[in-house]
Amino acid sequence: MLYPAPRATLDRTLAAAMLLGALIAPGRARARAADHVIVVVMENHAYDQVRSAPFTASLISQSTSFSQSYALTHPSQPNYMMLWSASAQGVTDNTCPPPLSPYVSENLGHACEAAGLTWKAYSENLPAPGSSACSADANLYTRKHDPWTHFSNLVHSNEVPYSQLASDIGTHTLPDLAFVIPNNCNNTHDCTILTGDTWLSNNLPAMISAVGTRGLVILTWDEDDGSAGNRILTVFAGPLVKTNFISAQHVTHYTVVRTICDLLGLSPFNNAVNETPLSDVWAGGANGVPPGTASRVTLGPARPNPFRDQVSATLGLPSERHVEAAIYDSSGRRVRRLFAGQRSGAVEITWDGSLDDGSRAALGLYFLRVKAGSARLETKLVRIE
Repeated sequence: MLYPAPRATLDRTLAAAMLLGALIAPGRARARAADHVIVVVMENHAYDQVRSAPFTASLISQSTSFSQSYALTHPSQPNYMMLWSASAQGVTDNTCPPPLSPYVSENLGHACEAAGLTWKAYSENLPAPGSSACSADANLYTRKHDPWTHFSNLVHSNEVPYSQLASDIGTHTLPDLAFVIPNNCNNTHDCTILTGDTWLSNNLPAMISAVGTRGLVILTWDEDDGSAGNRILTVFAGPLVKTNFISAQHVTHYTVVRTICDLLGLSPFNNAVNETPLSDVWAGGANGVPPGTASRVTLGPARPNPFRDQVSATLGLPSERHVEAAIYDSSGRRVRRLFAGQRSGAVEITWDGSLDDGSRAALGLYFLRVKAGSARLETKLVRIE
């Protein structure tokens, strides 16, 4: 079952909006620390149940793993929401589609699109690109494991069958961010741990090779089987991390989202904002963070944009510094001074559309310009009726 016409129309509208996004994409203060990140999600087994499986044990010996990695809830669907949007979005069960969806909250797909990055979700037994089916192939595919399908602020043609991954690797068109969802046998939901481990042995090496010298493959589980306090296995594989290293740092699905944002140069969002960056896993990183992220200042995407009454953007500061934020019109004239002073951490910058003289801004193009220490960042804003 494919999405009905309204969703196809939405995809076309979003694709057109991406062209506008090239004009209003946020500024970034540094190069990315990673070229590619691939996330592979397995199902319903605890840390001690899976780490001794033959391939997984070998992978751990060549990678960084976490002894204190935890999922945050049960059952599956809210955990996948957390891995995609750093929030459960109020979801508490596996209802398809979940209540109050589609969602417009920030998520990794929208964040990538707003920053001009590419993403895809590769799902085994997905009936067709952009399918809205709740299940397919005798439940080998279930939509509860594909959280991107429940958001309206991203391009759904990026949701493709898993078979396309090999083609994208072969043509050197691997996206900046990829999520890989094995089917409900290969992910160990309905089949044995050995079945899942065999699938990983047949598929993960090609992914690790494909991300290259500046890439990371993240292997994690959505939740445990209810036996171990939701303690799960998470493995980081690739040249960016230490070999045969077990970190005792406490990590959750929100930490995974924060790490993806740090590696791809995206501003953390939702519950990932308050996560502590990983400090002990990077091979050659400076000061316990991924290479290139130590002094990062970022200005995230404006939300919403275009806007009518109010627009916001998140400024990310690695340390306290003097910040000035102001709005300029298309002629370069400052029309609203927002604030000036010492700031640190995640700073929400909001403009209500008013000018310094108290009047409302005319419709059209504006610029949010931020000075943060020596960093200068800018993003374009479009005010509409």
